[in-house]
Amino acid sequence: MQVKNKKDISTNDKRIFFINAIEKVFNELSPEKIIGKKFDLDLTGYNNVYVIGFGKASFKMYSGIRDKIINKIKYAGIIVPEDENDNNIYNELNILRGTHPYVSELSVKSSEELLSNLRDLSENDLVIVLISGGGSSLFEIPVDNIGVNDIMNVSREVMKNGGDIYSLNYIRSVLSNVKNGKLSKYLYPANVISYIISDVIHDDVSIIASGPLKKTDMNLNINELLEKYVRDDKLKNLIINNYKPYKIVNKYFKKIRNNIILKNNDFVDKFYGYMNTDSINLGSNINGDVSDISDGLVKILRSVYYIKGSCFYFVGGGETTVNVRGNGKGGRNQELVLRLFQKMKSNEHFVFVSIGTDGIDGMSPAAGGIVDNTTKISGIEYYLDNNDSYDALLNNHGVILTGRTGNNVSDIIMGFYSGENNP
Repeated sequence: MQVKNKKDISTNDKRIFFINAIEKVFNELSPEKIIGKKFDLDLTGYNNVYVIGFGKASFKMYSGIRDKIINKIKYAGIIVPEDENDNNIYNELNILRGTHPYVSELSVKSSEELLSNLRDLSENDLVIVLISGGGSSLFEIPVDNIGVNDIMNVSREVMKNGGDIYSLNYIRSVLSNVKNGKLSKYLYPANVISYIISDVIHDDVSIIASGPLKKTDMNLNINELLEKYVRDDKLKNLIINNYKPYKIVNKYFKKIRNNIILKNNDFVDKFYGYMNTDSINLGSNINGDVSDISDGLVKILRSVYYIKGSCFYFVGGGETTVNVRGNGKGGRNQELVLRLFQKMKSNEHFVFVSIGTDGIDGMSPAAGGIVDNTTKISGIEYYLDNNDSYDALLNNHGVILTGRTGNNVSDIIMGFYSGENNP
C-alpha cells in the first residue's frame, strides 16, 4: 500500500514520519502476509477442500493461502465490493461482487451463487471461510418474503434510533438466513475453519460481519429491542411476523473453529513500536461520537504533557461515529482531525492523524486526514456544520489518499503533541 498524494501532504519532518509509518505498517500487516504466517493446516485427511470468503480483505486473504491449498481445492469463491480492483490472476477463483455499506440485490445474488457450490458436503470435507469487515452487506440471503430494501430500512431505523451493534445484528438476523450463526447450517456436516480479520471493538466474533458462524451469546428480548429501536410500525410488524425463536442446535457448531488473525490492536502496537520511548498507547477501544472523542483526547494530551513536561507521540484505535446533519463530503476520520484542530490554541504544537484501515473514509475518496499547527483553515465551523471535512482538508494538504487497501481493522488515531510554545 502506498499513500498516493504523499508529496502533497509531507510538508514537514513530523508529517513525513507519520506517512512513512502508515506505509510500513500497512505493508507489514497485509492480510496476505498475516494469514500466510498463521495458516498451518494439514489437508491430507480431507476428501475435498472448499474456500469461501466475504469482506474487504477476502482477496488478499485468499492470496496468502493459495499456494498451500491449491492442490486440494474443490471450489474457491469470494465476494468483494463491486468497486474493488482485484487484478485477479487466479483462474480457479470465482470473484463475485456485492455492495457496501448497504446490502443490495447484487449482494444476495452473489451470496446465493457462492453457497450453491457447497451442496452435498460430507463430514470428511473441509470448508475454509475467510471473513473480514464489510461482510454484513456483501454476504446476505434474506428469509422468504423479505427483500433487501426491508433489511436496509431496518438497519437504518435501528441506527437512527441509537441501537448498538449487538442490537442491530440481532434484529437484522431475524430477516437473514446467514447471520448470527445461521451459515453453520449450510456448511454442516463438513469441518469448518474460519480466518477472521476483526473490525469491531473487543474483537467479538459474533459481531464481525454479523457473526455468520457464531451465534451471539447475549440474552436479548426481541420485543424490548423493537420498543427501543424500531419506531416505524410497518417495520416493527415486518420483524414480528418473521420472528421465530432461535433454535440452531449445538451440533451445527461442533466442527467449527473461528480464528481471529488480525485486529486493530495489532496495528496500534506496530505503530507504537515505531515511535520513540516518549510515547503513549491509548489502546484499541476508542469509540463514540467524534465531538466527544475530540474533547476527551485534547484533555488527555494536555494532561499528559503537564505530567511529563515534555513532548510525546501517541497512538490509539477503534471506531468513532458522526452525527450527520449536512450534505458535505467526508468521513469520521477526517472530521475527527478537523475537530481536534479546531480545539487547539494558536500557540500549541501538534500533528494529528486519523485513518480508516480500509482506505475509504465515509462518503469520500480519502482514507483519512492529517493536520498540524501550520494548517490554515478558514470557515471551519461551516465545514463541520455541513459535514464537509474532505473539502476543508483537501485544499490544506490534509487529505490522505490510499485507495482501497484490501484490509479492514477499523481506524487508527495517532499524532505528536508538544504543548505551548515548544515546537
